[in-house]
Amino acid sequence: MPQYPNKTKKTIKYPQAPSGRINIEKWQPPFVNNATGYGFVGVLAEDTKTGELQCSECGKWFEQLPTHYTTQHKINGEQYRKKFGLFSSTALKSKRLRLIQSKVMIDFRKTDKKKFLRKFPKGNKESGNRKGKKKAIEAQNKFGVCDLQIMTKIIALSEKLGKTPTLTDIKAEYGQKMISVMYLRYGSYIKYCREYLKMTPNFSTHNPKFQSTKSWHDHLIALGKVALKAGKKVKCHGFLPDNESRYVYRYFKGFADYKKQLLAQ
Repeated sequence: MPQYPNKTKKTIKYPQAPSGRINIEKWQPPFVNNATGYGFVGVLAEDTKTGELQCSECGKWFEQLPTHYTTQHKINGEQYRKKFGLFSSTALKSKRLRLIQSKVMIDFRKTDKKKFLRKFPKGNKESGNRKGKKKAIEAQNKFGVCDLQIMTKIIALSEKLGKTPTLTDIKAEYGQKMISVMYLRYGSYIKYCREYLKMTPNFSTHNPKFQSTKSWHDHLIALGKVALKAGKKVKCHGFLPDNESRYVYRYFKGFADYKKQLLAQ
């Protein structure tokens, strides 16, 4: 029988589970509770000892959920996954059953590879990053960037530093990706501090504090000219300093627009 890699599983206390704990695999807590009161959004609760999975609709535990939610809750797999923030590819069966099915399919493919080797057509529903398709909350839990996780991290850093963190502080602690997610989701960090955290924002001393769109526009063009003079190739990564490049997407239509205006001068 095939074996999954032996890795130390991350677990958390979970009073609803038969053993009192569940595996959280690749997800990063804290998690948002489901509206039903059972489990968390974007998390498939798996009991640490029995391997059973919790139905997020009614809270009961089963080795495989499809038979249960189809007959008892009258919904299909796609509806269930969408409702509770799971990937369209997340398996709703216990690890024991998945291993058995995996062995069966491997044996089938050995006898008739052409018949049993599944190929996904372009633009299929199972695709996790298809253009125009909203990503599941499970993706945010995987990288620790759901709304609750971001808020928890910023508050923890604030307590650590004894002040409202600047963008430079956040980048040093959590990386540039955290800043990018915040700008895409909330519009700006200053707005996020004031409206969501109810904190007075602090400004990084690494960035000039311009007051108008035109001043930012001129500043970024000037930086681009310096980079061109230094022989740098005009590309979205590495052309401008990291703490400046994010403003290109705020004060221009995109990097292509920035490049066009820069080269025209």
